[in-house]
Parts: sequence; structure tokens; C-alpha cells
Amino acid sequence: MTTSAVRRRGFTLVELLTVMAIVAVLVGLLLPAVQGAREAARRLQCTNNLKQLGLATHNHIDVMGRYPPGVDQSYFATSPVYRGTSVFVHLLPFLEQKPLRDAWATTDPLVNTEGGDASRTAVVLTALLCPSDQLTQHTVVQQGWTYALTSYGGNGGSRSYSPEKGTTDGIFHTTGPASEPKPNQTTVRPADVVDGASHTLLFGERYHGDRNFESFATAKWIDPLDAWGWWGYSGGRKAIGHVTMSTAAPINYRLPFGFSDTASPPEFQPLAELRLNAWGSGHPGGANFAFADGSVRFLKDQTAPAVLTALGTRRGREVVGE
Repeated sequence: MTTSAVRRRGFTLVELLTVMAIVAVLVGLLLPAVQGAREAARRLQCTNNLKQLGLATHNHIDVMGRYPPGVDQSYFATSPVYRGTSVFVHLLPFLEQKPLRDAWATTDPLVNTEGGDASRTAVVLTALLCPSDQLTQHTVVQQGWTYALTSYGGNGGSRSYSPEKGTTDGIFHTTGPASEPKPNQTTVRPADVVDGASHTLLFGERYHGDRNFESFATAKWIDPLDAWGWWGYSGGRKAIGHVTMSTAAPINYRLPFGFSDTASPPEFQPLAELRLNAWGSGHPGGANFAFADGSVRFLKDQTAPAVLTALGTRRGREVVGE
């Protein structure tokens, strides 16, 4: 056979384009599946984190006989005059962080902020971070203090923030001499959960993403969302807003307007506070919650306000359907 008789047949342009189109379709079909699998893994990790918080709380009750405070708060002569110890600090021994709890200063909580990035308040705890949370950083520096962030908050009842508007009908609120809205509030006992542990929220997710809210932060109207959620908050009156959320707003509530819209300051402040009260997550369609009985359940964005309110109060005697 002569060389001229041997012909090599390559791909035609049409065949090549057809193959490329098929590959593109396959990639388009696979990517959502891969992304879905990744989100399922992130949601599972988040569920486990909340499960551990629930177990830690039950272990705390076994030892102390009561739920931990949202923030045990006292007055001090120098600024910041409000200082305290948060619920997450009280749970440290039951989250495999006993050495950190043993080192924690409670006589003057502000001591825990000393040392910058090496301070106790700057310790990043992965068990307190949801992998689907939209965090650009895991620590934040304000007024020279470094605080590590959390993606979770305790059940502050009908309203958790601002302090003077806070309620005490959930599981966690401020206690001690400088507690608000009233001084010398005390912690909750298991017997106080009249509605039943399976019908009462314990912890839920805090989501740090909200484009409209961030537009106001960029304009210096308010701190950005990733400056909220300090698990070891030790000094300042806003402490309870960092470690609890509430049913004052729907799940995954977002600020309804941005800085470039025609909102005036009186409109912004109350809605911004609602956003800081709101539970939410990076999981599609809702958020994970730990209940007082130790279970973890996913509540949808469409959860009726009356149902959410009933789940947030511990002794409202509301009937909550399954």
C-alpha cells in the first residue's frame, strides 16, 4: 500500500463543536449536583455544631442545675462600665475547652481581651462556626480588642436587642447587677420551660450576609454584620446582641432597602435592630435550630410568625403544631 493510500481522518469542526456542546451540558448537569453535595456536607456540619451546643447546655444543667446566663453582667467604675461573661464562655468546659475556661478571668472580664490576637477572646472555635456562614474574617478588632466570631446565638425570646428592649421570656438574657431591662435578673431553670423542651428553641444560626445592611455599614451608619457575633464578648453594653437572637424578625430577615434608596434615619434604625435580632443562615430555605430537648431541626423561612414566636418563648403556653 502506498503512502498516498493511507489517509488520516481527524475530527471535523462540526464533530468537535458537538463534543464540546455535550461536555458543556454534562458540566452544567454535574455542577449543581456537586454544589448540592457540598452544601449538604456544610449543613450536616452545622447540625453537628448545634447538637454539641445542646449537649453542652444539658451538661451545664446537670452540674449547675440551671441554664447558663446570656451574659452575666456587672458595673465597673471605668469604661466600659458594663462587663460580663457570655453563655458561650460558660459552656466552654462542655465543648472540650476546659483549659480556656479555667484561664478565663471573671472578676474583671475585660482582662480576657488583653494580648491582641493572642487574647482569650480572640480564640477561634470551629465548633461555633457554620461553614455556610458568609464571613470574610473569623476575628474582628474594635477599640483595640480582638474578638472571635460565632455563627450561632442563644434564644433571647421575643426580643434580644437592643438591651433596653430585651425580653426575658426565652432561655438566655442578661443577669446580674447590670442586667437589662431590669437589674439583678436571674438565670432560667429547666422547670421554667413550661411550654416543653421539644417546643422551645435553645440555639439558632446567625448569618452574616446582607447586602443592603452592608451598604449602610460602608456609609458608616452602623457596624458591619461581620463585626457582630463575638462569642467571648467581655466589655460593653451591646454584649447580649452578640450572643443571642430572637423571634422579633422572621427567619432570614434582610434589610428591605439599601443606603442609596430614599430611607431616612428614623426608618433605618428600627429595621437595622430587627436584622440584628434575626436568625438566619447560608443554607437555602431556612436555618438550623437546636431545641431545649437536645434535638436539632431545620425551620423554613416561611415558618409562620405565630409559630416562631411560640417556639421562642418558654412559658407562653402556646400550642405549637408539629
